[in-house]
Amino acid sequence: MEKQNVKKVMTLSFLGAAILAYVVVNIVFRALAADLALVARLYDKDWVSNGLPLIVAVIVFSVMQFSPKIVAWAEDVVIEVSKVVWPTGRDTFVLTVVVCVFCVISAALLMGIDFIAKNLVQFIIQ
Repeated sequence: MEKQNVKKVMTLSFLGAAILAYVVVNIVFRALAADLALVARLYDKDWVSNGLPLIVAVIVFSVMQFSPKIVAWAEDVVIEVSKVVWPTGRDTFVLTVVVCVFCVISAALLMGIDFIAKNLVQFIIQ
């Protein structure tokens, strides 16, 4: 994979992590506001309810984008993922069908064992 494409993928991944941080902080802040009066009063202010999650998201993005260790790790991850040979659509479909068939067989087998065990216990009790 080209170096420029690796950088683009990393930046988009870091942006996704920042968006996730924004959502998580927003949800946690909203949950705390429902239980704590002080947090509820702070949450009523727009600059706090929207600003705090945004500040956290910007910090997460900045730390990830400009930390040499994180950038080196992310480059390695993107390069390794680009080396993966992904299965074709047909292979995925066939393997999904195989898994579903084995799930049905396992369920039938467990149902049979359960039925036999139930009848055996009832026979012993009587």
